[in-house]
Parts: sequence; C-alpha cells; structure tokens
Amino acid sequence: MQVSAIRTCTLGVSNLERSLALFRDVIKLRVEREGALSADELALYQLPPATRTRYVELSAAGYPVGRLRLIEYSPGATEYVRADHDGGDSGTDIGPKAIDFYVADPIAPRVAEIERAGYHFRSRPIRHVISNTESEECLFSGPDGVPVLIMVGHRHTTWELRPGCLSGPYSEIATISVVTGDLEATRAFYEDTLGLVRLVDDETGAEHRDSVNDLTGVPPNTRIHFRVYAERGEASGKILLVHFFERTGKALKGRMRLGKLGFSLMSHATGDLDALHAKLLAGGYAVFAPPTLVRSDAGERRVLLVEGPNEELFEFFEEP
Repeated sequence: MQVSAIRTCTLGVSNLERSLALFRDVIKLRVEREGALSADELALYQLPPATRTRYVELSAAGYPVGRLRLIEYSPGATEYVRADHDGGDSGTDIGPKAIDFYVADPIAPRVAEIERAGYHFRSRPIRHVISNTESEECLFSGPDGVPVLIMVGHRHTTWELRPGCLSGPYSEIATISVVTGDLEATRAFYEDTLGLVRLVDDETGAEHRDSVNDLTGVPPNTRIHFRVYAERGEASGKILLVHFFERTGKALKGRMRLGKLGFSLMSHATGDLDALHAKLLAGGYAVFAPPTLVRSDAGERRVLLVEGPNEELFEFFEEP
C-alpha cells in the first residue's frame, strides 16, 4: 500500500470569481475542470442535499500533484476553518494552517503583484535555515483569510523542490502546513499508517527563531519544530507539521470540513483503499466515510474520508 502526495487541496471560498482573480490571473494556475459537486459528493461530505455549489480545479501547467480546488457554496458559507489573523484563533492552535507555493528568486516582484491584487502580507520576506534547507518566505492573507505562503528555495534538494516546477511565475502547491500538538502521534499516523517519507525533522535554531516567529505570527522566543512528509520520489504536495512546544494552543475541533470557508480537505491517492481503511481502523482514527463508490462529473471512484491526529480531514481515493 502506498499513499500519494497531496493531489488536490480544497478551499471553501465566499466569492469564486475573486479567488480566481488571484489563483488563476496572478498566480497563473491553469483551469483544469469546473462544475458542481454531485449528489454523491454532497452525501460523502455530509452537506445538505439542497446545497448548490460551483467548483474550479486548477493546476500548474497540468501537473497532477499539488492542485487547488476552489468551491463556492449556496447558501453561502459563514464559518471559517481557521481565523488566526484578526480573528478568534491563535496562530499556534492545532489544525490546518497554510498553503505554500514556490516562486523564483527574487521574491520582491511576486510580493508586489500580490499586493497590487489587494492582498496584505503578514510579515516581510524572512530568510532562514532549518537543517540543510535554506528558504526565503513570506505569508499573506488570501481569499477569506486563508494563509498563503510564497517561498524561494535558496538551498532545497530535489526531494523538496521539483526540478522544472517553476514553468510559470509560481509552482503548484508545494506544501501545506498543519499545526500539530503531538509529534509522536503525528509520526505514527504519517509514517506507520500512511507510509509517507520524513524529509525534514528539526527545530528552528536560536539564531533564526525571532525571524521565524515573525513569519509565523507567534509570540517572540517561541520554539518551533518543523517536520516534512512526502511521497517517495515526489517533491510537491508535501505536508509540513509545525509544533510550538509549550506555546501550543487549542485544537480547532470540527473545523476542517467541506461547507466552511478556508482550507478544508486534502485529497490523496492509494492503490488499496480497503487495506488503508483497515489500518486506519486498527489505529483508532476517526473514519467519517468507509470506502464508498462516488459518482461525479469526473467519473466514478471509491473514496474514504478520515480525520487525522491534528484535526486534518483527508480524502483517500483508489487509483490502480
């Protein structure tokens, strides 16, 4: 059994056209598919049958990993998955956090064009080192406040930065980040159950701590541990677990759901859905939907929904 990197990250948005003005027109992702969720999908995601939706799926030059799906709901969504910037949540709260894109060096032109589109950065570009990885990053509040990070990989291996991923000004979704409260529980889930590969596993050094605190929007002198998981041989669609030690906040329980605004689902492929289902049950994880045949405008596939140890919501679909 092998679980893939993130094929698609789903965001709930209040205004699809405004979101496309950023992700399609500025970030230059390509529209691959658009339509409405089917009755089977509404049932799978536990949405009312009368819910009307419009979605658009985007890629970087057709690449099948790290795609973005935007969904607008009617009646309109009002609850946020996460509101940690001028909202009621803390940046250290456990749960889904940000979506990340690579950009070419220098980062300044990308910052300027995003600001011209009406979005505001939460920090200046921060250059820092974790283990043998050197990055320059800054974070802005995207559509409906979802955190979006852009980064230059000054010293990244081909495990982290896919060769040729910058076919345009931005890459596909290279990484998503999730705040974790328990590194061991997270290791057991991502390594023992999903079989993903650990790439980075280190705490920010004291010399970079202040700048990384600024980047992540947490109090000064907060210790931060970063752990990155990937599919073997795939540098995009990675998962970054962020741990804040004694500063860890509350769990955002029940937030990461379809029908809400923000980062609401991660979709992965697996070759044996039944074996994965058995492992998840044996591990005591919350299975929201067992392997289920789902019909949509993209065809038929078997799908499994499960919650991870940090309130993450995963969709696993069977792919030969």
